Amino acid sequence: MLTKRLEDQIKKENWWKKDERVLVAVSGGVDSVVLLHLLLELPSEVRPDIYVAHINHQLREVSEEEEAFVLRLCRDNQVPVFTTKWTEGLTISSNVEQQARQFRYSFFDEVMKRQKITKLLTAHHEDDQVETMMMRLINGNRIKSITGMKEIREFGQGELIRPLLQIKKEELILFATENNLFFYEDESNQSSDYLRNRLRHQLLPTIKKENPKFNEHMMRFREELEMSTSLIEEIVKPKYNNCVTFDTGEWQIDRQKFISCSQKEQYFILEYLMDSLKEKENIVIGFKQKEQLHANLLSEKPNQGYFLKKDWYVTRFYDDVTITKKKEEIEKEISFDIALNQGVFLSDTEWFGFFEVEKEEFPSTVKSWLKKEMLFSDRQQKRMIIRKKRPGDRLLLNKKGQTKKVSRYFIDEKIPTLERKKSWVVEDHENIVKWLVPFRESYLSIRDETDKIQYKLVYFYAKDE
Repeated sequence: MLTKRLEDQIKKENWWKKDERVLVAVSGGVDSVVLLHLLLELPSEVRPDIYVAHINHQLREVSEEEEAFVLRLCRDNQVPVFTTKWTEGLTISSNVEQQARQFRYSFFDEVMKRQKITKLLTAHHEDDQVETMMMRLINGNRIKSITGMKEIREFGQGELIRPLLQIKKEELILFATENNLFFYEDESNQSSDYLRNRLRHQLLPTIKKENPKFNEHMMRFREELEMSTSLIEEIVKPKYNNCVTFDTGEWQIDRQKFISCSQKEQYFILEYLMDSLKEKENIVIGFKQKEQLHANLLSEKPNQGYFLKKDWYVTRFYDDVTITKKKEEIEKEISFDIALNQGVFLSDTEWFGFFEVEKEEFPSTVKSWLKKEMLFSDRQQKRMIIRKKRPGDRLLLNKKGQTKKVSRYFIDEKIPTLERKKSWVVEDHENIVKWLVPFRESYLSIRDETDKIQYKLVYFYAKDE
């Protein structure tokens, strides 16, 4: 009995609490009509507070009838229902399925926010799952995606749940027949224009003649595949986190840590990087682009740069590899050019000066402020520039010449984003970074040579109230 199976699964998975609000997507077809009836038949201790959403796509002659049917069905069962029309669909000639889907889920999200609903339920079933897995296999998708649809995943500010994924289509039709449920058949499901329909009506029936238990075997294969990908993640994800860092729209890869991993580990580290690019910036990377990035990481050439995708750029400086957005126009930056033995107010609460030692003169206003200073020796310096951080800025770490990107320093030291934005970079006329104010000085050797002069950089700042 389907109702009992669904009840047991709800209790096992703990999908929702008693009387918790859920939004059910009901098209008027057999799958969604059966789902709604199953939910209505649940015993009170597991039955949620049901709301329904319906979209009139206006693409078929019966679209108006379907909408009226869903409204009547919800009224008869005292279920709140929300409907909308997809007017743009009448003007679209290509990629209709994808755009219709985007409109549907946007509407679901809107209703959920408005009604404070955190669960969306759709009527995808086991046969849909098999078709999805086959489509992704045919289209050459990555291993993780071949597992198909998840029973539960994040959606908007809540979750999308597919309660029927373990139930076959024929079981839903049988339930509808035995319970005299009326529903509409979407004739577009018969069209051979779509890959899913060709699989459903041509390929899969032939396969099932050869193997009547094909669905069961695919579900077992899916389970094994999920366990395999989960095990890989347990092993590789810590290595990914050790190699790759992300901060404010920029990915950084430590090449030495990456090449110390095995070839198999490298493959999956890049897979997780692809996931991160897709999740955070909707950047979809193909197989060839992934191979190019891998080759760049393995190459002995220390300095390289190329476009990865559209305006996203890969920069390699020795063992630091960065993926960041290449701006067409560099934003106008805040920068001060300061002559020797002079100073400047950087803001109402900050002042910076560049002096020969023992020639310092400070405004009376700043003398009560907090102070940081830096001493160094150098050949004649007449000017210093203090400015905001730029991509590629590097700190000199030691006399061996080892450097570290300022952005990497921020990450390693776990400096909060707000503090990073407040910081300043001081550089000389040769563009050598002297000081990351107020955090870190570059390594500067001080030698007792007669032709070198002692200098002092001074930074005053008012304490935050």
